[in-house]
Amino acid sequence: MRKLMVAGLFIILCTGLLSGCSQQTDVETSTVFIEKKGSVVSVDVEKFDKEYYEAEELENYIEKQVEEYGGKDGGVEKSSFDVKDGKAKLKMRYDSYEDYANFNGIEFYSGSVVTAQAEGYDFDTEFYSVSENLKEQKAVDSEKVLEDDDNKIAIIKANVDVSVPGKILYVSKQDTKVTAEDTVSIMGEGANEEAALTYIIYQ
Repeated sequence: MRKLMVAGLFIILCTGLLSGCSQQTDVETSTVFIEKKGSVVSVDVEKFDKEYYEAEELENYIEKQVEEYGGKDGGVEKSSFDVKDGKAKLKMRYDSYEDYANFNGIEFYSGSVVTAQAEGYDFDTEFYSVSENLKEQKAVDSEKVLEDDDNKIAIIKANVDVSVPGKILYVSKQDTKVTAEDTVSIMGEGANEEAALTYIIYQ
């Protein structure tokens, strides 16, 4: 029975923790950080408050998944894993957004607006602009969003916070809240595969 419970915990954590520098490790909610040079860091936070949970088992499981993917040579590295105050916190580093997407089985894209269009993203959704005080939300159409090809974009299908290396200009409306000039919280119901496709445009 305990093994079944541990296996269930693995499923929960792999949906969040594997879907997944002080600012990065200080977060209290699961967050994906896109870095300027194209690498990605994820810090995933999940409850770990049952007596039958075993941190060592879980860490060994994570390391096995990294090794099977190819380890550092495959573009994925476990940076840290810690259990404290009933929470498990895992920090992972990925060489590219492709590594993050492939390792976690999550739709994810990072690049420029024009290359996102070339990849087939249609921007057929509602957007709002981000004000200086982050409180005002003004609806904008996709034509406005696509005006500047040089703007950068992150596109993700997961319920997670996303931090970008720049100032956010526009965000797709569904299930999103801008919490800082560089951070969006995606708050959809259900598991990652049920999340909406979120567009984050920044400069």
